[in-house]
Amino acid sequence: MTPRRGLRALLRGLYVGVLTATVVFMLAPSVVVVLLSFSNDSFMRLPPTGWGLRQYVTLFGSREWLEPFVRSLTLAIWTALVAVPFGLAAVLGVHRTTAPGRSLIRVLGLAPLLIPSIAYAVALYSLLARARLLGRFEGLVAVHITLALPYVLLVVGAAITRVPRELELAAQSLGASRVRAWLDITLRLLLPAIAAAVIFAFIGSFDETIITSFLSGTGFVTLPVAIFNNVRYGVDPVITAIATLLTAGTGLLLAINAALRRAR
Repeated sequence: MTPRRGLRALLRGLYVGVLTATVVFMLAPSVVVVLLSFSNDSFMRLPPTGWGLRQYVTLFGSREWLEPFVRSLTLAIWTALVAVPFGLAAVLGVHRTTAPGRSLIRVLGLAPLLIPSIAYAVALYSLLARARLLGRFEGLVAVHITLALPYVLLVVGAAITRVPRELELAAQSLGASRVRAWLDITLRLLLPAIAAAVIFAFIGSFDETIITSFLSGTGFVTLPVAIFNNVRYGVDPVITAIATLLTAGTGLLLAINAALRRAR
């Protein structure tokens, strides 16, 4: 074997080893959590002394976990329903008009991703305290919408750059208004990106913990905040069942988005 071939074989083996280690490192925690969710023990232990559905039965029979889950689900749905239309309107204004301040709108829309979460949470705490919206559903919805807007701007904004503006101009030359051209051409071509934006906005809102823990107070506890509080004061094995269901739900949403893209 020549030195060059030996070097190539060494690099290929190193590549396969690093790739395998990365995949194992990423998947191993999820596999362990799924296995622990089928444990019948009253505390976390691997391997479990018995297998069963105790954690799932406890989860669905406990108001301690179901109420935060319903709050998070409702909050995420409202966030996605409001953030996506607002974000879509902003994308059309930035990429399809000559309105002044387009660059400013783009920067302000991405600001929640650029500002540290702790600093953002402290600023929002003062703002919501003055508006008497701390611990209220309306205040948290408004905050989660601002946090979800960057995902919509990034996903839909990247997609609209691949839609030729000439298609809209051709429709307008045939008598269609600008709004009609947007509805019949641009939005139809953007449907997969809009679906992806809905999924990212929903998941981002559902999983948000740091800012929500600052602003929710004691009267409006979401599921991530409830999990965080439980981990701080003692680990309940029911968390493994929650994590398994959330992982499965996220995977299902991403699979639906991939299927929509292939069908489109």
